[in-house]
Amino acid sequence: MDGIKLENQLEDGIKNLILKMEKDIKSKDSELESKDKEIDSLKKELEILRGQLINKNKKLFGKSSEQVDSHQITLFNEAEKECDLRKDEPTLEEITYIRKKPSQNTGKKDNLSNLEVVVIEHKLSQDKAICNECNTPLIEIGKKEKDLLKYIPAKLYIERHVTYSYACKSCEEISEEANIISTTSPKTLLHKSMASNELLAHSICLKYLYSLPLYRQENYFKMLDVKLSRQTLSNWMMGAAREFNIVYDFMRKELLKSNYIQADETTLKVIDNAGKESKSKKYMWLYKTHGDNDSIIIYDYQPTRSSSCPKAFLGDYSGYLQTDGYTGYNKVENAKRIYCLAHIRRKYYDIVSNLDKVALKKSRAIIGFNYCEEIYKVEKELREAYGEDEKFFEIRYKERVRYLAPIFDKFQKYVQVELENALPKSPLGQALQYSQKLLPYMKTILEDGSLEVDNNAAERSIKPFVIGRKNWLFCNNKKGANSSAIIYSIIETSKSNNLAVEKYLVYLMDFISSNPNPEEEYLLKVMPWSETLPEDLKLQKK
Repeated sequence: MDGIKLENQLEDGIKNLILKMEKDIKSKDSELESKDKEIDSLKKELEILRGQLINKNKKLFGKSSEQVDSHQITLFNEAEKECDLRKDEPTLEEITYIRKKPSQNTGKKDNLSNLEVVVIEHKLSQDKAICNECNTPLIEIGKKEKDLLKYIPAKLYIERHVTYSYACKSCEEISEEANIISTTSPKTLLHKSMASNELLAHSICLKYLYSLPLYRQENYFKMLDVKLSRQTLSNWMMGAAREFNIVYDFMRKELLKSNYIQADETTLKVIDNAGKESKSKKYMWLYKTHGDNDSIIIYDYQPTRSSSCPKAFLGDYSGYLQTDGYTGYNKVENAKRIYCLAHIRRKYYDIVSNLDKVALKKSRAIIGFNYCEEIYKVEKELREAYGEDEKFFEIRYKERVRYLAPIFDKFQKYVQVELENALPKSPLGQALQYSQKLLPYMKTILEDGSLEVDNNAAERSIKPFVIGRKNWLFCNNKKGANSSAIIYSIIETSKSNNLAVEKYLVYLMDFISSNPNPEEEYLLKVMPWSETLPEDLKLQKK
């Protein structure tokens, strides 16, 4: 009996020990599972941080181009990549080859045909055109030509205009009032300044077209043996902007009549009233009508990036408005929104461009990237095939409905599926969230063949300001920033309309000098897009 009790006690003790061990094992398993999850979370977080670091380093030290190796990237879209909408089924044909001899005159046919040609002939004088062997007169048997591209150095001089007044003494004797007639001197934009319209246009172009800040211009003019202080040059810029304000306002009014506007914004530094750099970021906004050859480009300085800025500028604008993903533009409630495919593509590019071939095959981001590439490929083929056609927009509208609509649908489905498994804070998760927000509005381009798939034109138009900003670093005050906005608007619109900017500025200054308050019908005739502008203001098309 005692033996049985002892056995039962031993069994109970063993059972309790086993139960305790099982609990300990479960506890350890739970703890290990928790640690595994923590390790996985840390690994994912490390990958996110690593990706962010790579992207930061790439932006700082890498190349800015987003071109990719087509053999490396397009792993999942070979059929789409090789597809060409314009090509028919292949047929057998006989091919012959003609070998073209490379030209020996590379570079000599640059765009020089619009330049004046001064011919200087090097002939022997009559007394020297005699054979030194038999004294017989020499006969011309041929000639060679050599072209030299000459440069006339800049020159400054004083043009002193002396005006005279004349009086009729006979009238003065009869009526005791003299009939006085005075001659006039040429009018200039800054009528109280010594700056001629030509010099003013040159200085403006040096700063805003060639990004040469005023302190460097001071040295530039010093090399021409003229001392012009930065203060004087600055006053000229501010004065010119003030006179150009009427042109700026008219251009803005014409821009708002457009059915399609592209917009972008960038930062700049502005010195406050105390002479210190403002701690808050200031912004230069850009608005551009559609078109590369006849567009209107307007810069608008604002102290913030608030949504009230585009709302105040665009007002009740109800046409198409294309921007990046910044939500501040949503305040323009009546506009039909279009976003930028280049910004969507960039999110995926930042991920796949850092992957090796093995990682690329496993990447889910490559699929999103390839959808963007498919869309761009269709756009490129349409432009190459029909770009010169008068009905290009009409054709592109029909072809987009046929080819792009299915791609957008597949792209959206991909985004919805991938979002279920992607980490929200990972690069892929962020790219997917960005795509989910923008893709529905990207389909707006299917409504009108004149709409573009990206906002690159606006980004190209704001780039000259960004380049200039690197040179002059900041604007001295709010007035200076506004003046820069006015002058940049006129210069970039002139460039966009293929004008010789400096010549056009002189032409515009001459017009405003003679017409201080012109009516709109006359102002329209001197706008950069006007067809009535003199031919010598237009650059020769390449």
